[in-house]
Amino acid sequence: MKNQSHRSMQESAAHPPRGEADAMPGAPWQMLLRWRWLIGGAVTLAFALGQILESAWLPDFRSPSRLAFDVVAWGLLGGLAAWISLTWASRQEQRYQSELEASLQKQQQLNRQLERANAQLTLLGDVNRRIAEAGNLDEVLDQAIAFVTPPTPALGGALVLLDLETIGDVVPVVMRTEGCNREQLAQWRQTFNVPARGPRARRIEQRMSDLDPTGQAGACVLVPLHDSDQLLGWIELYLRRAHPLPEDERSLLETIGIEIGRAVLNARRRAADERALHQLEQAIADERARIARDIHDGLAQTLAFRRMRVDLWMDWLESDPGQLREELRTLKDTLREQIAELRRAIFSLRPVQFDQLGFVGGLHRYIHEFAEQQAWAATVDLGHVPPNLTPAAEAIAFRVVQEALTNAAKHARAQAVAVVIEQVDGGMQIRVTDDGVGFDPGQQPQAGGRLGLRQMRERLNTVRGQLTVLSQPGSGTELRA
Repeated sequence: MKNQSHRSMQESAAHPPRGEADAMPGAPWQMLLRWRWLIGGAVTLAFALGQILESAWLPDFRSPSRLAFDVVAWGLLGGLAAWISLTWASRQEQRYQSELEASLQKQQQLNRQLERANAQLTLLGDVNRRIAEAGNLDEVLDQAIAFVTPPTPALGGALVLLDLETIGDVVPVVMRTEGCNREQLAQWRQTFNVPARGPRARRIEQRMSDLDPTGQAGACVLVPLHDSDQLLGWIELYLRRAHPLPEDERSLLETIGIEIGRAVLNARRRAADERALHQLEQAIADERARIARDIHDGLAQTLAFRRMRVDLWMDWLESDPGQLREELRTLKDTLREQIAELRRAIFSLRPVQFDQLGFVGGLHRYIHEFAEQQAWAATVDLGHVPPNLTPAAEAIAFRVVQEALTNAAKHARAQAVAVVIEQVDGGMQIRVTDDGVGFDPGQQPQAGGRLGLRQMRERLNTVRGQLTVLSQPGSGTELRA
C-alpha cells in the first residue's frame, strides 16, 4: 500500500491532469486569458470598423452624429462583452486552479498520514513479535523502554513496576533505566513533579517544564502499563522538546503500554506457576524425606530393637515366663503405635484431589479423612477462606494444616481437633486446635524435636507469615499461622 501511494504521487507529478496541462504557461487558452484587454480593444475596433464599412457600402439614412454614436456604442459593447467573457473565464480558471491545488495538498496530506499509519502498524507488529519471542519477565523488561522510544525519541526513560505481592501498601520499584542514571532520573522526576504512585488514569500523561537545571528535558510523558483495570506500572519518557504529542502518537503509546502490561502480567503468571510447580515438587520431596525419616527413626528402629529382644525372650520361655508375658504386652502396645504411624505415612502418600475438588473442597476432604484415620472428632470451618488465592499460597496453607495435624497425631493424644481458615486484615489466618495433652512452648526441646514447627515457620517466612503456638501441659494446643 505504501509503495502504491509513492507510485501514484510520482505518476501524478510526471503526468499532470488535463485541466492543469491546458492551464500551463504558454498554452493557447492561457494566452487568451492573459491578452483579454487587447482582445477586448480589438473587438471594439472591429465593431466600429464594421459600422463604418456598413454605412459606406450600404445606403444609410442616419445622420453623422447618429452614425458616430452607433460606431462608438456598438464598438464598446462588443469589446466589453468580449472582456467580460474572458474575465469570467479567467476567474473560473483561477478557482479551478485553487481547487486543484487544494486537492493535491489534501492528497499529499493523506499520503503522509497513510505512511505514518503504516509505520505505526509496522512498529506495533514488531512490538507484538518481540513480546511473543520474550521467554521471561526480564526479557520483556529489557525491551520495554525501546518499544515506546521509536515513536517518541527521548533523552532517557525509566520502567517502573508495582510490587503487587507486598502486604499492605503497594510499592513502586524502578526496574530499568535507559539514557540516564538514578541521580538524573531523580532530578527529572523532581523537575516534572512525577507522582510517586504513577499516572492517576489509564491515559497518557504529558508534563511540560522549562526548569530542568541541565537544560535538556522539556517534557515528560507517562505511559501507563495496565491489564484491564489493574495498573501494573508505567514508563517515564523525558523528551527534549516541550510540545504536545499528536493524537495518533498518544494512541499508539497507549496501545503499546497495554501490550507491555499484558506481557508483564503473563510473564508474572508464568513465573508464579513455575514457582508453584517448584514448590510443589519441593514439598513432595520434603514429604517423602519426612516419611522416610519417620519410618527410619520410628518403625525401623523399633523393629530392630524388638528383633534383638527376641533372643532374650527365648531364654525367658523357661527361666522367667512372667517377665516374658509382660514383654509381650509391651510389644502389643508398641505394635499398635507403629501400625498407626505406618498408616499415617501411607495416608500422607495419598494424592490430594485439588484438581477435581478445588482447594477448599480438597482440604476439607483431607482433614476429615485424616481425623477419621485417627479416630478424632473433627470440626472444620473453611467458609471464609480468602478468594483468589495464588497456587503458592494454597500449597503453603495445605502444608501448614498437614504438619499441624501430623504433630497432633504424633504427640497430642487428642480426641478432637478443629481447623479454621478465614480472612483477617486483608490476609489469611489458619487455626488448628486440639484437646490433647499440650506442652510448654518455652521449654527447650529435645535434640531433633519440633522439626515440624521449624518447617512450618520456614514456609511461612517465604510469604512474610508468622507462626504462633499457644499451649500448656494438660490444656491442648492451638496453632495460629
